[in-house]
Amino acid sequence: MKQVLNTLGEIFIKTLKITLNKITSESIDEILNNRDEPEFSSLWMQAYQVVEEKEMKEALRDQVDEIRKEIFLFTFRTANSSDLPAYISEDFELIASYCIHEIENPWVTNLFFTYLNHQIPYGELMKTDKTMKELIDSL
Repeated sequence: MKQVLNTLGEIFIKTLKITLNKITSESIDEILNNRDEPEFSSLWMQAYQVVEEKEMKEALRDQVDEIRKEIFLFTFRTANSSDLPAYISEDFELIASYCIHEIENPWVTNLFFTYLNHQIPYGELMKTDKTMKELIDSL
């Protein structure tokens, strides 16, 4: 699982490099505003509540936290925004938690798929028929 998390983190950052290179301060504001809309934020919270109380081995928790920190700092430096890095690093934590606990959820899979397609998720997500495991295995 540690190797899977490392690969997940590497791919996440690689896609962010491409995504953040084409982002403007206006589009950041649009993303942040749309992520706060109930149709996105309520689905995000529902997905989070599924994994929020689940136990995670300390070594895996530390690894997720380390990757999340790296994603936060990279996004902060690149996007020059204080709010966007928190959202993106929380998305990584959510995706990683589903991966660790081997839980399939189409919305979380679509969240990850949207990142893989060089977009920061908000509003309607890009859709895939693949499972989270299939997406990760294809990396």
